[in-house]
Amino acid sequence: MDIASENFIEDQKNRLLVALYDKDYPTCEILIPQIYCHAQKQISLICQAEQTGPKTPVGQPGFTENYEKLLRQVIIILKRFKTVLIDHCSPETHKIYGRLKNLLSIFTRNATRLVRVISFQTWDYDMALSQNQKDLVYKTLMTFQLTSGCSNYCRRCNEWALPGVRSQFSFNAIILILKHIADQKNRHISLYGASDPLDWTQDQKDIDDIITFADAAGIDYSLLTKLPKGKKELLKKLTHKGANLSVSITKKNKTKIADVQREIDKLISKQHDTYDLLIPAGLDEDFISVKPSITDGYGCEITPDGAYIIIPTFTSALYPFGHAKIPVTKETVFFPQKKTGRLALLVDYFKPLKGYDNEKKHITLDLLLPVQIESILLDNGNYELTPPGMRSMKEYLSIFDEKARLQRERMIPVVLKKLQSNQKKIQAHMNMCRQKSCLDFKLSAISYFLEAILHYKHRYTLKIILFLLKEEQKKSMDKTFVSHHAKSIKGLLSDQYIDSFDLFRWLVFHLITRSDKSRQIRSFIKKYPAAYDPAIDLFVRENR
Repeated sequence: MDIASENFIEDQKNRLLVALYDKDYPTCEILIPQIYCHAQKQISLICQAEQTGPKTPVGQPGFTENYEKLLRQVIIILKRFKTVLIDHCSPETHKIYGRLKNLLSIFTRNATRLVRVISFQTWDYDMALSQNQKDLVYKTLMTFQLTSGCSNYCRRCNEWALPGVRSQFSFNAIILILKHIADQKNRHISLYGASDPLDWTQDQKDIDDIITFADAAGIDYSLLTKLPKGKKELLKKLTHKGANLSVSITKKNKTKIADVQREIDKLISKQHDTYDLLIPAGLDEDFISVKPSITDGYGCEITPDGAYIIIPTFTSALYPFGHAKIPVTKETVFFPQKKTGRLALLVDYFKPLKGYDNEKKHITLDLLLPVQIESILLDNGNYELTPPGMRSMKEYLSIFDEKARLQRERMIPVVLKKLQSNQKKIQAHMNMCRQKSCLDFKLSAISYFLEAILHYKHRYTLKIILFLLKEEQKKSMDKTFVSHHAKSIKGLLSDQYIDSFDLFRWLVFHLITRSDKSRQIRSFIKKYPAAYDPAIDLFVRENR
């Protein structure tokens, strides 16, 4: 995994977006050629290595999947802003859009000509993880992506899958990884990602051989396919076998799938059976709006490039996949507890995550990850952003309202019966029923979130966030909050007639824009230092 190259291109992509948002075209003139030259240099290095290295597909170097996805995001950005670039930049600069497309097209043709086969030894060695880290990857694994690239290059792919298969795990590598997954008592995984599982083949083996082993190892799996060319009989075989398989319906494959369905007597499970996705993805990304999350799980992902920690996010210019991919390296010290599907919806994204340290001990983080802070900033309270079952920040802050407090008072007998001997949670519930204590919890929660935002130092991503929220920012900062309690932040938060979420967003914008009120907000944070108490699942005053 060339993480340095991935980080460089991601940083350049974000800087380019900021320059375009700010209409800073001289900076665009600098960044666009830099991105192109970096990609050109990487391809040259790959070609040199192939000429001097072994003449077999095993272990040949190539782009990491994420690096190429980031380059393709740059291409879409250049396409979206093509008109202004033509109007304000030199002819040489706006020609780079075509040159970058052509460069990747040539690279793709070469990369897919001979598929690289990744052995377990090569994959394992390149990651250089400790045994405990490897075990935790297998334990928390959600997605086992068998190939890099996909034969069905869908323009609306949520994962921005690369066109054409360019690398894949060997069969022996897959079997070894499945054994390790089973050893860690991980009983359900997805055998796809930015790929199509029916693309995988080696010698006379295909995905059927893999799921046969998974069944014998006691691993439940799920498959999602677009039905690659020449795989009709394999789809029939898997359907007759009762494989846990669904077909993703697109405009292109709808007729093909209907033909297969007529030829067999078992119903084929279908997903996305519509011409329009609810969430723009792939080439539909506009880079100027915030959409709901596409990802429904916390945990790890394995690809031929290595391993990643997956954290759900809103879908935006920051994370067009609807999730953050954090590379697992020897420096990784935390692995989130695996949560998928409905269980993942129950995770409050704005609270410190539960998981494991490198000694495999259960821990809860003290602080929020940067990606969680970004999600807090992007959560504007719109109902459309949060799917049913997922709690938004607006909903969370409403638990401190007077109406909610009175409802908790009425529920005391039920809660006492349910919690029985858990004295700490019983006491927490009783405190949340008391007006003063409930306010203390509220002040701690707001202080905790504001302090996390205060220490967020990612300059360019913050500028992108402010652009994406510019309409909300203007409306929010124009508001005037008046309380009969006082003009202090505590006084405003104490007033039950003031909407807690609206006030929180007002505080957030004044803090990150460093307005004249930011000093008062900093004083509030200092006066009410807070920490998260996982035992009672509440934010509390911290003694520092």
